[in-house]
Amino acid sequence: MTVTETEPISPARDGLCEFPGVNCPNPKVQDAGASGRPPKYCGLEGPGVDGKLVIHNKATAWSAKKAAERRPVRAAGGAGSVPPLPAGPVTTARTTLENQMLELPRRLDQLQEFLTGITAAVRAYGDAEAVAAEVEQLQASSRAQVAEVERQRGEEEHRRRQAEQLAADAEDAREEADAAAQDAFEELESARAEALAALTAAEKARQDAVSARESAAAEVEQAHQEMQAAQEAATAQAEELRLDTERRIAEIQSAAELQIQQARTEVEVARIAQATAESERQTAQQTADQLRTELRELRDQHRAELESLRAEHRADRDQLRTDHQAQLADIRQAAADRVAAATMAQRAAEQSAETLRDQLTATQAAQAAPTIEEAETA
Repeated sequence: MTVTETEPISPARDGLCEFPGVNCPNPKVQDAGASGRPPKYCGLEGPGVDGKLVIHNKATAWSAKKAAERRPVRAAGGAGSVPPLPAGPVTTARTTLENQMLELPRRLDQLQEFLTGITAAVRAYGDAEAVAAEVEQLQASSRAQVAEVERQRGEEEHRRRQAEQLAADAEDAREEADAAAQDAFEELESARAEALAALTAAEKARQDAVSARESAAAEVEQAHQEMQAAQEAATAQAEELRLDTERRIAEIQSAAELQIQQARTEVEVARIAQATAESERQTAQQTADQLRTELRELRDQHRAELESLRAEHRADRDQLRTDHQAQLADIRQAAADRVAAATMAQRAAEQSAETLRDQLTATQAAQAAPTIEEAETA
């Protein structure tokens, strides 16, 4: 076992963080009722075995234990192993003070936040504007409640007036109902008298109806006899009409047969005429085919003659073009010869003119020489 594991926990540190190698003043993390071993560390940031700040939890505690186990081995590499001295109360107090001084900034920040919240609450409680706004809000709410009460009171007054109006209307309706009942009673009496008169009239009408029924029975019997006589007459008339109809049907059938015979004759004549027309049509078709063949032959003959004429015309045109080109070449050659002759004549004329010009110059010089000599002599 290591020294850290064998160190007993003092009663004064019961409930505090058990991070190895240091005396952490923070309490352990509260157990939330989870299964397993209860927490032994605070879970806050604090000094480690090497003096650096670490989070006090299971992982860093395991690393701290391993570092504490390696420390005696490193010390054994020196002159010899020295047993650690027990920590006195001053050392413990100094370590506790150092830990508390390390925790002091965090606690001061928490205190600052707490005091800031208290200051804000006090400021809000003593703020005159907030009080005035709240009073104004309460007054507005009171006015709204008063307005609501006034509105409800007005509605109650309106309902009361409506009830009074309904009561007055009901009274008027009751009076009208009484008057209507009186009128109905009077009308009932009048209707009763009229009903008695109607019963009397109905009895008289019944008696008249009995008399009328007896008279009607006699009339019905007479009508039956007349109907039977009319039926017999109608039967005789129908028989006569049937005979007349059969006679007319026979006449119509005879006329129809005659017309059918005539129609058959006309159809036969038409068929013969159609056959004749068909024969004539075939003859005309043959004639037309023959004429079409002759026309086609004439067209081919004319086309051949036209092609021959075109070939002859093309040959004549080519010959004329050749002759024209030859004549044009001759004319061009003659023109070129004439131009060459004219050019040669022009050159000869120019040479003659140059010769004459030289001779004239020489003659003028010869004539002018004696004159110059005479002038010099003089």
